[in-house]
Amino acid sequence: MRTWLEVDLDQMKKNIDVVRGVLPKGCDIIAVVKANAYGHGDVAVAEKLREFGVHRFAVACMSEALILRNAGIDGEIIILGNTEGPDAVTAAENDITLACTGPSNLKALAGYLAGSGKKLKVHLAVNTGMNRIGYDCHTQKQLNAIASAYMRYGKPNNSGLQITGIFSHFSSSDDTSEGADPYTRLQLSRFETVLDFLKEHGIDPGLRHISNSGGIGKYPEARFDAVRCGALLYGYNTAMDAKLPVEPVMQWKTAVTVIRQIDEGDAVSYSRKFIADGPRTIATLGIGYADGLSRALSCKGHVLINGQKAPMIGNICMDQMMVDITDIEGPVEIGTEAVIIGRSGKLVQTADDIAEVQGSCMHEVLSTIGVRVGRCYK
Repeated sequence: MRTWLEVDLDQMKKNIDVVRGVLPKGCDIIAVVKANAYGHGDVAVAEKLREFGVHRFAVACMSEALILRNAGIDGEIIILGNTEGPDAVTAAENDITLACTGPSNLKALAGYLAGSGKKLKVHLAVNTGMNRIGYDCHTQKQLNAIASAYMRYGKPNNSGLQITGIFSHFSSSDDTSEGADPYTRLQLSRFETVLDFLKEHGIDPGLRHISNSGGIGKYPEARFDAVRCGALLYGYNTAMDAKLPVEPVMQWKTAVTVIRQIDEGDAVSYSRKFIADGPRTIATLGIGYADGLSRALSCKGHVLINGQKAPMIGNICMDQMMVDITDIEGPVEIGTEAVIIGRSGKLVQTADDIAEVQGSCMHEVLSTIGVRVGRCYK
């Protein structure tokens, strides 16, 4: 393989156990396996998580949900993003739980489901401050709208649509900037207000969940019936002020395909972004931005070879890239391993490290790893 991932499923089990260790009895884990399980491979990860006792999964869209169902993954699959009305029957036929993203979405889902004879489960999304999806909850009228939705669809009914859960999403639970903590607590307070309002009206909200990986260790009062575990599952803490002892599951590697000597004044790659200031030894690697390695790393990032840093030089190409190996000690030859994410000797490079260089976040680094990158599981 020209570039590949090594995914340590035993480490994933350890990470799951760490999360379970901080959760109260009865609090479930919803494993977030959207974006191809953050690049790790959705079906392989979900199959192993089922062995680990996880029975709830979260994805972003219908296509991701159907990939899991068609692969034989059982348990609850929840689509966290918006799903259009025409997909209501497909969701019902495949026992997929949808997010209800607002009053118009609820009306559309119910309308398309009507007369189908199918049963559809939905979790009602509440906008507590992310301002992305969900029922607003700031006024009495808005709270009444949430209660009315439950009164109509909160129990089995002739329409076949039933609200079986309620959730919201923290915008800043992993943030340490000024104002982030008060804002997170404001979101939690708004969610609790909704829950209290439903309780006052004798309404069972179903499965309650708001906490993401950033909030799991930081806000124990926000765990409710379930937590949505994404980054922590794959070994990354997002809340640096409430770190849990998880470790990355993935290593991303490639190999040297060509080695050549260049002279002073020679340019490397497209647009001549690197021009040698003297004789250099460079290596071509079998990885490029079509594999998910951001072009923003060009002339800024590095790979690990023989336990040392080899700078990326020139623009990263679609399928290949070049690094400077002039100062790398030890043999470098065709086939020598180069580490993008992972360990080489005593050095470790994480997705967080790459994200810092390219001006992004760990989630983007992992989730954009391409499908043509081989996945090896152990």
